[in-house]
Formats: sequence, C-alpha cells, structure tokens
Amino acid sequence: MAAGCTSPPPKVEEKPDAGQPPTANEEPAPTRVRRLTRAEYDNTASAVLGRPVTVGQSFAAEDTVLGFSTHDKLQVSALLLDQVDTAAAALARQAVEDLSTLHTCKSGQAEQDCARDLIAAVGARAFRRPLTDEERSDLLALYTAGRDGGTFRDGVELVLQGMFSSASFLYRGELGPTGASPGAVVELTPHEVASALSYLVTAGPPDAALLSAAGSGALADGEERVRQVRRLVGTPAARKHLHRFVVEWLGLTKVGSLNKNNLVFPQFDTSLRESMQGEMDAFIDHVLANEKGSLRALLAADYTLADDRMAEFYGLTQRPGTSFSRVPLPSQRAGILTQASLLATYSTFDSGSPIRRGKFVLDRLLCIYIPPPPPDVVTVPPEPRPDSTTRERTAAHTRDPMCSGCHRQIDPIGFGLEDFDGLGGHRTRENGRTVDASGSVVLAGNTFSFTGGAQLARQLAGDDSVADCLALQVFRYGLGRDSLDGDLQSLESMRSQLRAGERTLAAAFESLVRTPAFTRRRVPSP
Repeated sequence: MAAGCTSPPPKVEEKPDAGQPPTANEEPAPTRVRRLTRAEYDNTASAVLGRPVTVGQSFAAEDTVLGFSTHDKLQVSALLLDQVDTAAAALARQAVEDLSTLHTCKSGQAEQDCARDLIAAVGARAFRRPLTDEERSDLLALYTAGRDGGTFRDGVELVLQGMFSSASFLYRGELGPTGASPGAVVELTPHEVASALSYLVTAGPPDAALLSAAGSGALADGEERVRQVRRLVGTPAARKHLHRFVVEWLGLTKVGSLNKNNLVFPQFDTSLRESMQGEMDAFIDHVLANEKGSLRALLAADYTLADDRMAEFYGLTQRPGTSFSRVPLPSQRAGILTQASLLATYSTFDSGSPIRRGKFVLDRLLCIYIPPPPPDVVTVPPEPRPDSTTRERTAAHTRDPMCSGCHRQIDPIGFGLEDFDGLGGHRTRENGRTVDASGSVVLAGNTFSFTGGAQLARQLAGDDSVADCLALQVFRYGLGRDSLDGDLQSLESMRSQLRAGERTLAAAFESLVRTPAFTRRRVPSP
C-alpha cells in the first residue's frame, strides 16, 4: 500500500504559452459513441417536442466513473432498453395529441409530402444533424406502415416512436466523416462538434445559433467555440448542468439521504438535512450566477446562503427566515469546504472521519490518487470512545506499517479539519479534551501547515495545484473519460489558461473546447 501512495509524476514535458492552444501532434483518443444520460435524454426529448419532458428520470440510474455520471462507458442494459422503448411509445403518443406544436403541413400539401417534411425537420432535431437518405427512407416506411389502415396521425406516431427508440437519438456520435481509413486522425464533423459543445455546457442538444455555426463551418475555429460557450453558459440550462458538475466533482450527490446517529448528534433530523441540502444548492447557484463560478468563491467565500435552521446551526445571530439568503460566516468557516453538507458527507454515521476528509481533498481537489487498501487490512474505523478524541483514535489506527504510507498523505489533511464534528458542527473540545486541528498539506512540493478547515480552504482556493486539478476534472466530466498520454498537451494548455486567467468554472470549460482533444479522434485500426 505504501508503494502506491505517492504523488503522480508530472505529466507534461513542456508547457505551451498560457492561453494558446497547443500546436500538438497529440495522439487522439479513438472515435466513439456516447449514450445520453437521463438528464440529457429528457433535455433532448424536450427540444424535439417543444415542451418539458421528465420521463428519463424514471430510467435506471447511471453509475459513475471517476466520480462522474457523464462517462463514455454508459451501457444499455435490458432494463434500460425496456424503459427506453416504453418511453418512446409514450412520448410519441403524447406528441401527436397536438401535432401543430410539432409540425404544420403547408396549405394544400399532400399527406405524403407533409410526412416527408416532418421527418426531415423533426428528425434533424432528434438526431442533432441532417438525416441521411437512408434514414429518411426508413422513417418514411414507418410512416407508411402506420398510415396503412389508420390515419395521418397514426403514421406520425409510429415515426416518432422509431425516432425516440433509435440509436441515433439515444447515442451521440464522435466518429468524424464517413469513409476515413483505419488509423486515420479525423476532425469531428461540424454537427458532432456542435453536439459535443452543447451537451458539455447545457446537457442538451444544440440550439438554432449553434446549428447555424455548424452549418457555416465556424466551429472549426477554437475561438468561435469559446464564444459559443460564453453565450450558452449564462442560460438556466447551463447553470443547472454546471451545478451538477460541482455536486459530482465534490462527491455531494447523496446529501439528501444522509443519516446520522441521533444519540451522538441529537441535532440531526430530516429538517436539518433538508436545510443542509438547501444551503449547498443555494450557495452553488449563487457562485455560478454571481461569482462566474469562481474557484476562490466556491472554496473560500466568507459567506453562505442559509435559512434559519442553518444559521442557528452555525451559531449566527442573523436569522434569514425560511428562504436561503446570504449571511456572513464566522471566521472558522470558509466556502463549501466547511459547509455542514460536505463535512457530514465525509464522516461516518457516528463520528467525524479524518481519513475520508483527507482523501477527499487529495482526490477531488488535488487529483492525487490514493489506492484502496489491501484486502487483508482492516478498514473499519475505530468506534468513538469517551476517553479519546477522533484524532487520537485515528492516529493509533493508521500507525500500522501496512497503512502508514498512504496515511502520511491523508491524515495530516484530515486532522486539520478536526475542528468540525461528524455533523459539520464547529468544536474546540471533544469528550472533554482539547481538539487538535493542526494539519498540513503538500502543495507544489511544499508543505503548508494550517490549523482548522477555514485556513485550509483559503490556502487551497488560491493554489495552482487546485486550479490544475479543476482542469483535469472538467476534462473528465466533459470528455467522459480520463486523460491519456496523448492528451498531455491539451491538458497542460487548459491548466496554463486557468493559471494565467480567471479561475472560474466557465473559464475551465472554455479552455477545454479550445483543445485538439475536444475535436480530434483517431479511427481504430482493425
């Protein structure tokens, strides 16, 4: 275990000038298709039908890879296939109840010609590109089969059902132009780039402006892609998607189902849990809307958005009422790192957890991988005892030589967060003993000593190592995979741009769309 617990070697041999895309001869990742997530399915169906759709939320939940649900290994299980087929039939049935919102036939137009126009227009929205001749023919055959012995509406319903159950709807391609030779490096087609950019920012299909840019060939220019990101990033859909990125990046997807031992934490109840969730959501939304998604504000803001319950929990004199309003934080708290939602998440049922908290900082904020312990190592944390502090019990537990290699990195960070208990309440004493919240973290090869979570948060908020990690996390989230050796120049370009400019989530997404990794693929060899 000790051998695996070292910081990864530098991945970059040379650093391009800040803000400039690499002139890279990178080895691109293979061409691929990516399955839509549940949110992407709903957003795409909503765009096709012109009304809100939520059917995808009933699908089987996605698994996660590297903490994210947007990965390219999403499968279609037998269960999901049944759910998709059922949803396709339901969406088609609902759509034809008012065909005028979907498509209007021209005055005097023959039914067959109207069906052709509908297939072309609606199909382009469903597949996020113009249809091929073969697809037009196949869908027209579906219309004919439904119309035979039925009505125009019956034919359209069968066409829509076919569209919504098609692989071209459920998957988005990153294949490049047809006919490329095996082993060839290809640029994604303009419509593939438009989809990649739109799903990256909004979790939905390209809008009219983005499709127009694809049609004109403008998206071949990295700066045009950045302009499109800037245009989209202020939309409600983008803020919702960026919110999801923050929650998945920080591993906070299960705040709403937290459970704690009431004998240890009598303050905990469903009302407090709901307020924790509400504070977290309101704070993230505020940072996205008012701080441009600033990394510094997210990690070290001197305020939060609290309701009465959270204000009381934090010991604040100000009472904002039932709504979540901006309130100043006491000096021992800073940003989301010291919010109860995060601290309670990285704790156990009945205690704080220096190990979970230290590993969180390493993994999510510094991108330092800590391998799992060997199977023969006991990983159950020591039970709380009335004669010792959490720090004392943890130190004794991790002193074993089999564990000490990794825990030399994990524990000093987690110990520095010991001024917060397992519910996220601030403390200076535990079991009648003074809490020792001194800790240290290695940043860019230098050891930074700190005392308490707020001091750690403020240090991390301005550190290049965290900005570098954000670039990698956005890369993973946006491209749906981990970085490869061939991505090194693209990734370093992202990092250079973040270090030199605004350290915001929007800037991180902008830096990604500039890179060759975003638009270039290699056709697999047989």
